[in-house]
This record gives sequence, structure tokens and C-alpha cells, in this order.
Amino acid sequence: MRIMKSVFLLAALAAAHAQAPVFEVAAIKPSDTAGTISIRRSGYRIATTSTSLLFLITWAYDVQSDRLYGKPNWLDSVRYDVTANAAQDNRPAPLRQPGQPTELQQMMQALLAERFKLVIHRETRQLPRYALVVAKGGAKIRLTEAPDVMGQTPFTMPGRGRLMGTQVSAEMLAKVLSDQLNRSVQDQTGLKGVFDFKLEWEPDVLSAPPDSVPAPADLRTGSSLFTAIQEQLGLKLEARKGPVEVLVIDHIERVPTEN
Repeated sequence: MRIMKSVFLLAALAAAHAQAPVFEVAAIKPSDTAGTISIRRSGYRIATTSTSLLFLITWAYDVQSDRLYGKPNWLDSVRYDVTANAAQDNRPAPLRQPGQPTELQQMMQALLAERFKLVIHRETRQLPRYALVVAKGGAKIRLTEAPDVMGQTPFTMPGRGRLMGTQVSAEMLAKVLSDQLNRSVQDQTGLKGVFDFKLEWEPDVLSAPPDSVPAPADLRTGSSLFTAIQEQLGLKLEARKGPVEVLVIDHIERVPTEN
């Protein structure tokens, strides 16, 4: 689910316009309890099944769940099917401005505010986080110039403990790692351009930092995600604490207004 969310987020690269766009048509209904989570996107049309408001908010505002405060206890448990679309005659630019939401994200923000009465504000708090840096010995990736149009599916996860990226930036990798670790990861590599990579780790030791007490050799079948990033990519995750911008939910309603 975390990788799916990141792929969905990173696939929607577009420039933000001065006036926030909105979906022309949107339908929201409670999900079938037996339904499976799915996301389909084509142009300015989004169709999701069994997605929570937590997922939709974190995607729309480009924020990890650990940086979202004031969450009601049902935010990740109540699921909805969402179908929304807008006109195709004003397509977004291929790349968005750094730090700016895409048009599609702005549309979802407006939809959440209109239908679920979502009200939020931003704060800065001192929080634990990770910094993605270049490890001693240098990065083990081959950088190339970023293309004019980014791919629709830059990340794939062919199995547990396996992650592949095609023409991704260090910033994009940091976002995916944030979802895997459930903690903010900030790109501080200074690397420019894009790269392809394959990453393999032992899922059961996903969050074991390199300086933690290792499991006995007969119980350890692979590297933790932290170790894999350093050994296979020449990058490193460093635990730090510092100012992090967070979102605080002031108000949200569980039941959306009628379609």
C-alpha cells in the first residue's frame, strides 16, 4: 500500500497554476467491506476503491502520515470509492515546480474541503527524521540528465523487499523511503539528475538501523533496508531531529456530502 501510494503520488508530476483547479464531476461512496484497494488514473480522471481519507489527504498534500496531526481514530479505517474527473483540454505541464502541488493534487484538496469539510493548518515542529546522504565512498548509481517528461510508473515493487526505480531523482527516492519507514526522509544528497536502480532487502528487518544490535547470524537472512541502501546504492540514512513542517486537521467529517 505504501509503495502504491508513492507511485501514485510521483506519477502525477505537473505544474501548479495560479488559480486552483477543481474536478468537474466527482462521486464518492462507501466501499464494499470485501473490496480491495486499487487506484486507476488516466489524464485528469481518478478512480479509487477502498481508499481511506488518510490516504487521500496524505497524497493530496504530499505529506507522510507521521506529519499529519489531529487525526480522528477512524481516518484510516473507513474506506471510500472515489471517481473524479476534469476536462482534458488544459493538460498540465510535464514537470511541477519544486515544493508546489500538482493540479491533480490541488483538485483533490478542493474535493476533500468541499465534500468532507476538511480544514487544516500548517505548523513547524521539532521531530525525528532521516536525512538521505551520500555514503562514504560515493554513490553507486549512474546519474543522467532528467527527461522533459517523467515516466508514469517510476517505481515498481516486484515482491516483498524488492524495489526498482526508472529515471528517478534522489528526491523521489526519499519520498518512497518516507512511506516505507513511516518517517520523514529529506533528500540531502546534492545529487542532480535521475538514475535507475534495483534495491533488495530483508522485509523482516526493514527498520533496523545499521547501528542497532544485529540478529544472530542463523536468524538473519538478508540486509535491513538501511544496510541495503548503503551497500547497493552508496547512499545512507542518518537519523536526525529538526524542524519539520506538519499539517494539523482542525475539522473533518466522516460522511461526505451527497453527490
